[in-house]
Amino acid sequence: MKYVYAVLIVVALFALVIWSYRANKRTPVPKGCENLHPDCKACGLMDCELRSNVLNKIEEELKKDGNS
Repeated sequence: MKYVYAVLIVVALFALVIWSYRANKRTPVPKGCENLHPDCKACGLMDCELRSNVLNKIEEELKKDGNS
């Protein structure tokens, strides 16, 4: 019976995650927050996808400025 409760709890948590994800996707973006960009300069996570995107954009801008 312990395993049944454990499985029910896991299924309930999974359903909660799916529901919250879908509810978050349906929520409209507040006015004034449509074009926000993350400020990743102080972030210490080297494998963060946002950080790598920001650093790549900065490198591209520096290359363009150096070639001009």
